[in-house]
Formats: sequence, structure tokens, C-alpha cells
Amino acid sequence: MPFGVLAREAGLDAVQTSVMSLVVLAGAAQFASIELFRSAAGPLLVVVTTLLINLRHLLMAASLRPYFADRPLPQRLGLAFVLTDEAFAMGAGWYRRGGRGVAYYAGFGITLWIGWTAGTVIGAVGGGGLPDPRSLGMDFAITALFMAIVVVGIKRPRDVVIALAAAVIAGLLRGAGLALVAVVIAGALAPLAARLGRVR
Repeated sequence: MPFGVLAREAGLDAVQTSVMSLVVLAGAAQFASIELFRSAAGPLLVVVTTLLINLRHLLMAASLRPYFADRPLPQRLGLAFVLTDEAFAMGAGWYRRGGRGVAYYAGFGITLWIGWTAGTVIGAVGGGGLPDPRSLGMDFAITALFMAIVVVGIKRPRDVVIALAAAVIAGLLRGAGLALVAVVIAGALAPLAARLGRVR
């Protein structure tokens, strides 16, 4: 819903906003793109930014690949489409606990896609009467979501080290003006901190 409200505020109409969630399904990239729309950025910059932000999906897909490698290509493409941070967190936890098959992951991913799109439509159609969305903290929604995913995923001391290292690396990169690649680089480098520190 916050995405729908903020997208309308940035100048997208209800159909454009709803179709973006239906087709793109990438919350962080969608929030970033509406900030670019608001600043009158060109289409090429929006596409490149979306691709850079979503590079982290390569890391998530590589982690889940052993569980999906035997599936036919059309099924793997469908599973890739619903790969989000939330679906990855839930799926990775499921497989770590000994889960098998793709039904759990696919069920969660599809449900999230439907919910995300429905929420977007509600926000895009019914959010016009709200005051400034930022005054309600709606622009913090995606950050709060990522924080919740991290907290729920912490099971061992190693996870704490990785989370803190990722936060520090991403913060430093953002401060250096590299916000677009901060998440991907932090996600790739943070596990090394636990490995170098021999934390389990």
C-alpha cells in the first residue's frame, strides 16, 4: 500500500503503478524507481538502477539453486520470478530445517506476489486522500521490512556478525556515493567477515 501511495505521488497513474507491481515484483527497486521518476530521471537510468539493485537476486538464486536445479526450465523461470527477499528468507529457512520440494517456496512467493499487487492497487486507488506519505513514515516501509527479515533470520552468532558487517559495508558504500551497488557488494562481502573471524 505505501508503494501505491508514493508512486501516485511521484506522478504515475493507478494503472502504471499497479502494472509495475504485477510485472516487476521487486520492492526495493520499485521504491528506488519512483524516487527517480520524481526527479525526472530518464527511462534508461531507471532501468539500469533497477538492474543494479536487483543484482542481489543472483546471490539469492545461487543459494537456492541446489533445490531447484532438477526442475524443468519453465518451472525454474516461474520460481525465479517470485524470488524476493522475503521469499528467499522463508525458503532458505525452510530448506535449512530439512524441507524438500518447491511447494513451500512457491506457495509463499505466489501469495506474496498477489498480496504485493493487491496492496499496490489499494494504495494507488485509495491513497490519494492521505496527507504527505513521508509524514506517516511510508517511505521507511521497505527499510523496516528488510530489518525484520534480518532479525528473523538470525539464528547463530555468525549471522549477527554477517548482519553487522553488511550494515557497515553498505553504510560506507552509501556514504561514498555508491548506494546503487551497496546492497550487492555488502551481501557478497559480509560473509567473509564471519569466515575471517572464524565465527560459527
